Amino acid sequence: MSAHFPAFKQSRAPAHVRQAPSAMNSIANSSLQSVALAALLLACGVSTPLLAQLSNPAPADALPEIRVTDSAPPSSPYTVPAVSIGKTEQSLKNTPQSISVITRQRLDDQNITKVEDALKQTTGVTVERFDGAGNYNTIKSRGFDIGAIQLDGVPISQGANYSTALDTAVYERIEVLRGPAGLLQGAGEPGGAINLVRKRALGTLGLGANASVGSFGLRRADVDVTGALNAAGTLRGRVVAVKEDRNSHVDTLFNNRETAYGTLEFDFTPSTTLSVGYTRQKVRAAVDQGLPSLANGQLLDLPVSSFAGLRANRQDLDTEDAFAELEHRLDNGGMVKFSARDVTRSSFYRSGRANSAAAANGNYTMQTVDFLQKNTDRNYDLFFTSPVKIGDSTHRVLLGISRNTGDNYGGNFANGPSFAANVYRPNYDLAYPVIALPGYTSVTTRSEDALYGQFQFNATGRLQLLAGGRASWADIEVKRASDGVATSTSRPGRQFTPSVAAIYALDANISAYTSYAETFVLQTALNAAGGLLPPRTGSQIELGLKGEFFNKRLNAHAAIFRILDKNRAITDPVVPTASIAGGEVRSQGLETEISGQIAPGWDLTAGYAFTQTRYLQAPAAQLGTVFSPVTPRHSVNLSTRYALRSPGLTGWSVGGGMSWRSEFSAQSGAIKLVSGDYALFNAQVAYQVSDKVSVSLSAENLMDEKYYEKVSGVTRQNFYGEPRRVVLALKARY
Repeated sequence: MSAHFPAFKQSRAPAHVRQAPSAMNSIANSSLQSVALAALLLACGVSTPLLAQLSNPAPADALPEIRVTDSAPPSSPYTVPAVSIGKTEQSLKNTPQSISVITRQRLDDQNITKVEDALKQTTGVTVERFDGAGNYNTIKSRGFDIGAIQLDGVPISQGANYSTALDTAVYERIEVLRGPAGLLQGAGEPGGAINLVRKRALGTLGLGANASVGSFGLRRADVDVTGALNAAGTLRGRVVAVKEDRNSHVDTLFNNRETAYGTLEFDFTPSTTLSVGYTRQKVRAAVDQGLPSLANGQLLDLPVSSFAGLRANRQDLDTEDAFAELEHRLDNGGMVKFSARDVTRSSFYRSGRANSAAAANGNYTMQTVDFLQKNTDRNYDLFFTSPVKIGDSTHRVLLGISRNTGDNYGGNFANGPSFAANVYRPNYDLAYPVIALPGYTSVTTRSEDALYGQFQFNATGRLQLLAGGRASWADIEVKRASDGVATSTSRPGRQFTPSVAAIYALDANISAYTSYAETFVLQTALNAAGGLLPPRTGSQIELGLKGEFFNKRLNAHAAIFRILDKNRAITDPVVPTASIAGGEVRSQGLETEISGQIAPGWDLTAGYAFTQTRYLQAPAAQLGTVFSPVTPRHSVNLSTRYALRSPGLTGWSVGGGMSWRSEFSAQSGAIKLVSGDYALFNAQVAYQVSDKVSVSLSAENLMDEKYYEKVSGVTRQNFYGEPRRVVLALKARY
């Protein structure tokens, strides 16, 4: 008996997974399969005894009972039978790029309540935070930013000063695709795409309630209610509400969050469904912009509670997300879907922050600044997908059209007075000055109209070819907020980003694939004439193996990749205050991951990433150096849970995990700041009190490791990681 409740079951399963699974067969019935499986799992770091177990499973009569229903096949709570990040739901094995999934069960097991905290434990992902609470972040993969987060497949812009503190209670799972995703989201960084899959309204009554307390004053409660709203079940609703207050290991800091999400679904016919919904999140926190270093770049050795700021520091973040989806399911398994989404984010902070290196005696200069920003994103997307019968083979076509627009209101900040402070003898109670904001001075508008499509061609019983692309008409315009007059404009015209791939089934469980994809990024840097630079262009080639075992309860993959990114903004050698599009960088590496159930009651996610980045064309001082020094060359993530099965221990489960990062650094002018490698361990224990109630205890940074999670510059933006944190949670499902 698992010690946690499964997530509410979706009432409608995708057609391609709505089938009764066959009984588990032996997964090593040929020498080719055994060799391929061994290579794939050894690449993922699976131990020899476990490899032997997977290659030579126990007889069928020794396996646990599998109850067959007419919905999705049984799966591990740490993996999924299909992902939806590519518009149409497909298995991980049939998706020719590296994808990781953080499931609802894993979020619950580790009491992960912020999207960023989940991403920190995802293969090949680096979260670079810009404030102590982790509400401002950039998210990187393969050395590049992930320039957009998708909400059910619809992208919204992302950036360092954009609030990303999204609560995980709203989402069923998090899907992370690494590498260019131009087909899915158009103009964007080549780092990848993050798709947040929201909780859907279900036709059966469900009630979930969670309460937790923990270290640093954590107090959290959330409730999740869903069910039919009429007798026929054609009208359904779901509501999620969250209230969380927490302090911090850093002096004077707090981070309080309120989140509310509601959605309605109505079936016009058994094949046509309208979904509408709204999410509102409010964060009230104290902003912390990190510690200074010594002038030579040496990081300070301070208590982890140290704060280079004032008690009056504040951070106000508000997010509103309204959406509508109309979906029509075709009799042949195809679908037509229209989505509209409107997201508004505003952020304000007032901050006393370090603005100089620290002297040996701890003295530094503290600056005061007020900052207000607003971002809007509006997206429309219509696509059609359907199987296509040609001769004796069935193929699939995807065609879509989209329009994305966004406004960034900037320039609304002002500095107040500066004064002397000391990191060893802080005075948090100094009065914060009154600072008058000037109002927004500029509005940067990005828009993109696009046509996209893909054809999946089953060339033979084993070989599948995918060819597609996106034709985008994107532009960026910067206007004065006072009178709306454009100060700079970039309209590069049509940009086409192709995407091709081949998948070859080595057998029923293992596939080899290769893929090629391109991307482009609109730039905001100005040339000597004051105009915006042309877009950056990038491409990636990836080769890998993917495996799917135990009736989709275990997924594994291993991949190598290379990304080239060209036309990057670099300093104009003639006019040093301007830029030219002459830079080129390369990222290459290896990623492996295994996720799912490796034995009855034993669920696991484990991943390793090796990433190497270099400047290939750049000014002499940068040429050949590391392009993304904040990306560790090596990273490892592990998370596991085991449900005890011995008599007398039924209902108990234990779990744990670790994450390790090799050394990373940051360049601040001529000074290099270096953070050493670190390993963090976590552990969980849970008990199923009854069929409806469970209790769990989890601990992060179990060994209380002291480490710098982020390094950036000599003046500020250097952050200690969180020390040991313990959370006690009570969960109920009815």
